[in-house]
Amino acid sequence: MEKANVLLAISLVVNVLLIGTGSYVVHKIGGIEFVKTKMQNTPPVKRDSAYYFTKKSVFEQSTASDVDKVFIGDSITDYGEFQEYFPAEVVLNRGIRNDVAKGVLDRIGEVVDRNPREAYLMIGVNDIRYRTDIKDFEKRVNKIVDSFEGKETQLFIQSILPVNNGLFGNEVTNEKVKRFNEILQRIADENGIEYIDLHLSFTDKNGQLDKKFTVDGLHLNGKGYEVWVDRLRSR
Repeated sequence: MEKANVLLAISLVVNVLLIGTGSYVVHKIGGIEFVKTKMQNTPPVKRDSAYYFTKKSVFEQSTASDVDKVFIGDSITDYGEFQEYFPAEVVLNRGIRNDVAKGVLDRIGEVVDRNPREAYLMIGVNDIRYRTDIKDFEKRVNKIVDSFEGKETQLFIQSILPVNNGLFGNEVTNEKVKRFNEILQRIADENGIEYIDLHLSFTDKNGQLDKKFTVDGLHLNGKGYEVWVDRLRSR
């Protein structure tokens, strides 16, 4: 029994020392906020390739024709019920969650071949998340634009939306969103394409994605999609 008590006492002392040392280390490197920030800035999980290729295959097998509008992008597009906002038109949703500019480029042929009357592109937030080099991003978006050359489709480039870092964390900063949007606007200007700046329609007084438009700080809720569509209608 005495031996057990000694071992218990030693164990308690060791744990106290470890906890104290850990707290000291956390304090010295910047406190718990520093640790939280570093955790938020860790690389995200890999893209869901199974979902991407499944959706790409479904899109390619579609027989839709006489398309009026097509929305192209990532999950922010993917989650939108755009057909319901334009019931008198044929509207296709070509959003795939977690997609990036390269992913859109690899599947844009299916969209181009349908010769839609209007095409709305929103891409880039996942390129920021996955740390795509901004020059590579620009090249890929330019190639997406080039894919429509010689077609009757009117292409629109939409800005990347702001994020709310208080809800979503620091994986994407609005400073980087601004830099990528500058690239998108320049591409639009150089190619005579209309650039639709949605960014200001969703920001709060601090330049963050307004909480009334989102649940997680990145994606839009129902009110957010209403604002988006109203902005398109009023352009």
